[in-house]
Amino acid sequence: MNTTLIIFVALYLLGTLGLGMWAGTRIKNTSDFAVAGRSLPLIMVITTTFATWFGAETVMGVPAKFVQGGLNAVIEDPFGAGTCLILVGLFFATKLYKLNLLTIGDYYRQRYGKGIEVFCSVAIILSYLG
Repeated sequence: MNTTLIIFVALYLLGTLGLGMWAGTRIKNTSDFAVAGRSLPLIMVITTTFATWFGAETVMGVPAKFVQGGLNAVIEDPFGAGTCLILVGLFFATKLYKLNLLTIGDYYRQRYGKGIEVFCSVAIILSYLG
């Protein structure tokens, strides 16, 4: 059993590395790396965005919070974060997509200048630490 598990983990690791190396040959610029050259279908964009937002913290942390405090303890995550993603998608995503931006910082740079872009980028980085 233990040997079989190690073999499957090793195969998964090698497969992941192989896929990453293959995908790396297709990257020609920053847009290819950050947003796959804007060539992904909508369902793939939705699933990867949600997967990015809902990682280990949601899977491992939210159940414990739910057991301790009930539904009220988990309103902000995952329900609040999920609602935020849906609202941004409905009201802002199309407009931002048409501007051909890679990050939200790009928007701030276009609209307000480099200083605001840096400030907002630092604020976003700090918010992820929490």
